[in-house]
Amino acid sequence: MTNTGKPYKSPKGHPVVICDFDDTTAMENVAEMLLEEFGDCKWKEFRNIHQSNEISLMEYQELAFGTVSADRNTLKSFVRQTATLRDGFKPLFEFCSSENIPLVIVSLGLDFYIEALLEKEGLETIPYFAADTSFTEKGITYDYRYKWEGCWQPGNCKCLVLDLYRGLGYSPVIFAGDGTSDICPAKKSDVVFARRFLETYLSRNGLSFYKLSDFFHVIEILKVISTETKRGVNNCD
Repeated sequence: MTNTGKPYKSPKGHPVVICDFDDTTAMENVAEMLLEEFGDCKWKEFRNIHQSNEISLMEYQELAFGTVSADRNTLKSFVRQTATLRDGFKPLFEFCSSENIPLVIVSLGLDFYIEALLEKEGLETIPYFAADTSFTEKGITYDYRYKWEGCWQPGNCKCLVLDLYRGLGYSPVIFAGDGTSDICPAKKSDVVFARRFLETYLSRNGLSFYKLSDFFHVIEILKVISTETKRGVNNCD
């Protein structure tokens, strides 16, 4: 069963960790791994068109996965065999669980491959917000339940999820990402861990961030935040 994200209310001043999936939580771009293995050669043409800004990421994704005929179980099995978590993500989950800090995944990608890697690692309880898929005789269909009409791109909106958690009292927001779709949530977050394109963008625009190589550094920063939060609560008493 799909572990769909569902925020819950928190005490004021309680942090939340929000992570992109492909090339961030996962070491690899899992979507492209699947397309390389199961798609036909046309998927790269669609990627080139997207990279030329002629179509959106959502449109590219639907066109590219339209070349895939394998079923859900086959695709998930491949992910479990080949995809890996970035170093430190599982310890991050364990630390967050011990401190009652929500750790969630936001992605413009597809639910089944996120689900497969989390299942492989025994992390099924982590909420994730992604495109919902159904496998039919005519191919994959998509449902974008986290759309926001004011978003600059079609499909799910990462900032919508971020705003949901902040609106429920979670603060500070710690965000980790790597791509163009991570620029907006990075700007809205209190602490940012970045790599690849996002790292370059933030650096060129003079915006503060930590370089993301693994998630152990995220744990270190969270420990500082948790200590400061607890000290603040005790001072109030």
